[in-house]
Amino acid sequence: MKIVVVGAGAMGSLFAGYLAKSHEEIWVYDVWKEHIDAINREGLVMTRDNVDHRVKLNATSDPMRPSVMDAVIVFCKYVHTRQAMQDARPMIGPRTVVLTLQNGLGNVDILRETVPRGQILFGLTTLTSELLGPGHIEESFHGRGETYFWPLSGKINDTANQLSLVLNEVGIHTEITPEVELKIWRKLIVNTCYNTLCALTGLKVGDLIDQPAAWDIMNGIAFEIAQVAQRKGLPLDEEEGRGILKKIAAETLNHVPSMVNDVRNHKKTEIDCLNGAIMREAEKMGIPTPYNRTIYNMVKIVENTYDSRLK
Repeated sequence: MKIVVVGAGAMGSLFAGYLAKSHEEIWVYDVWKEHIDAINREGLVMTRDNVDHRVKLNATSDPMRPSVMDAVIVFCKYVHTRQAMQDARPMIGPRTVVLTLQNGLGNVDILRETVPRGQILFGLTTLTSELLGPGHIEESFHGRGETYFWPLSGKINDTANQLSLVLNEVGIHTEITPEVELKIWRKLIVNTCYNTLCALTGLKVGDLIDQPAAWDIMNGIAFEIAQVAQRKGLPLDEEEGRGILKKIAAETLNHVPSMVNDVRNHKKTEIDCLNGAIMREAEKMGIPTPYNRTIYNMVKIVENTYDSRLK
């Protein structure tokens, strides 16, 4: 199966690396040339439990090189999705499936601007990875991790089934399930809390959860998300949200969310598809979201004042 991963950050590189261990026709596309050059020169270095593994991988910053793929897996940040999909057009044929496993809400809407509804798959993964430098990632997940997706059209085709089979073959436990939307909202609670608060405080997940004040904020965020989810017909309540946060924290104490590195590197964050998306959904329903709005505004202040930071 010919597969290209669009977006070679920590997660895109993780998936591409696993796929390339067992399949030759695996590509990764990214505009970060230093990273792409390092992969082409020395392979992708994947560190797991302090042991390095080097994987040969087809990497490019030229969207014309991979040609038409059987599957495109989108892993770029939300803020880059529209441009990435424009770049990916030469890789997408009439039978290509395009799978987004990106964080948050809103990426599917952007995919629909360039990809027919019947070719779009959407989902999530619980795997985590850290980008250590050009051509080098660290696998930071515990256990086997879970990846889920579902066709936007609701109709599973042969290519979607084949993609799921390939992912499972390389050790990425994958299921095609109609419960994806609920799972996405469960993960949304994690990302709107840990990604944002770790970015604002500069703490790892394990250090953040030791602070009672952090739990006051996270419980408020979870309550608001549960209200919106329930109005959308999803069976997600505040108590389950708190349970998810505690479970994930116990599994990812040393995890540094990607938004922390975005802030460190003075980059745009994914706040608009996380807490910002919750605000937009809630406004349509007349539901107040003071906790999500406050976190959204704080991250926006940080984003907009990178050049004014006190030393």
